[in-house]
Amino acid sequence: MKPPDPHGWAFALLALASLFATGCAPSLSLPSVRAAAETEPVRGVEDAADDPAIWVHPTAPESSLVIGTDKDRGKGGLHVFDLGGRRLSIAEDGGVNNVDLRPGFRFGNRGGGVGVIVAASRRTDSTLALYRLDPATRSLRKREARPIRLGMEPYGLCLYRDATGETYVFVGDKEGRFVQLVLTGNDEGMVDAAALRTLKLSSQAEGCVADDETGRLYVAEEGVGLWRFNAAPEGDTTAHAVERVAGNKALKADLEGVALYTRPDGAGYLVVSSQGNNSYAVYDRQPPNRYLTSFRIADHAGIDGVSETDGLEVVSAPLGPRFPKGLLVVQDGDNRPGTQNFKLIDWREVESHLHPQPADSAR
Repeated sequence: MKPPDPHGWAFALLALASLFATGCAPSLSLPSVRAAAETEPVRGVEDAADDPAIWVHPTAPESSLVIGTDKDRGKGGLHVFDLGGRRLSIAEDGGVNNVDLRPGFRFGNRGGGVGVIVAASRRTDSTLALYRLDPATRSLRKREARPIRLGMEPYGLCLYRDATGETYVFVGDKEGRFVQLVLTGNDEGMVDAAALRTLKLSSQAEGCVADDETGRLYVAEEGVGLWRFNAAPEGDTTAHAVERVAGNKALKADLEGVALYTRPDGAGYLVVSSQGNNSYAVYDRQPPNRYLTSFRIADHAGIDGVSETDGLEVVSAPLGPRFPKGLLVVQDGDNRPGTQNFKLIDWREVESHLHPQPADSAR
């Protein structure tokens, strides 16, 4: 049989058939946004940077901070950056995987006062890491009342503040289990934790975010999809499916970081890292959490694009002239020739693409 003409229609059909037979369908065309800044690289090598948190300065928003994890067991800890990406301090604390924070935490009735609590999953010794952010020195101070052992190798983590002002932490492992603990300050200004209940998915999950206003918890099960739980400690433990990877061609496992962009009256968005195709999916904040769009982060003005994102965070607060409608921070899994770092994206870049996709375009 004569081989197909490399310039003819028969060859094109044969090539296309071969492409789909190998499971490698052409990549979906998605819009791109650009990073406005990037942080200095973390010290750990290989897969070290993982998850960011953003602290919004209450009176000088341009002085807000980004806190990023470094899970290298030898050089790891938490890095504190300004909005230009400059490293201001490091809390050396072993391999720290995920991080979250809440202002307004009562560290104790005597001497502790109210401040910003920062929680992280410390994989080096399978404990919960707790700190207080010092806005004056822009550094972190350890505040664990004791070694808070979790009985598992911690992985994902996020905080939740309920309507009564109680603060909780969800900590997950690689088996899909999430433990909910309540955090309390003592008279010495230190923080303790007590486990309350366990939530369970069928496989590995890491990214999570709690919606303090609505009492919902969202968890990304890496190879399966996005789930919604009741975040209240007395709530039911049923997992409600928001999105399955197999049901949306704009997604590709693993699903990783999950973040919440809040607007008044319950409006806003969920942002999810689709690590397998280097993109980010955006959903309505309110159930049924309708899928809106996806985007990628491209090279721009000397800042490389982003790929293989683990954790991410977003805030809607205006952070000065560079980020007047909020800020998205994402981990960059490939920052060669340097080690991994975090990219900062002006939310206006994302906002320009926030429109519902036609039903047949992404699903």
